[in-house]
Amino acid sequence: MENSEDTKEPTQVIALGIKDHSLMHLALCANWGLDSAVTIMIGGQVVAGILVSGQEYAEHTAKEFRDANSSEEVGNALANFYDELANDYRKEDGHEMPLNFIHIKDPAYLKGDGNWYTIRNSYLRVAIDKVAAFSNGKPDTDN
Repeated sequence: MENSEDTKEPTQVIALGIKDHSLMHLALCANWGLDSAVTIMIGGQVVAGILVSGQEYAEHTAKEFRDANSSEEVGNALANFYDELANDYRKEDGHEMPLNFIHIKDPAYLKGDGNWYTIRNSYLRVAIDKVAAFSNGKPDTDN
């Protein structure tokens, strides 16, 4: 008699990350203009900064591409993508903003020596389902 375990076809399993509803709520608040300090852990790295809207992130990135040392045509082509992304985060009745990412302004990274490395005038975009842990507020990262 043939063992039924030996004849079964493998089943494909699709695993998706879990989105923390508290963090999603903070992202929604940020998308409506309520910035807040946050500290997250992602991939074993601790990052602290100011949670801002996706629109602010996209507008800043579009401006960076337009101001980049490249031809105007190339800069605008890259920037146009972020202009459209900023439009996804518009605040208007009946429009549902995406809640897949958080955006952190002036991210500071915890180094192995316990000090922080801050990147000013920069934004970090992080998939919410990749955040392993978070806390409201941030430590003093100016060291």
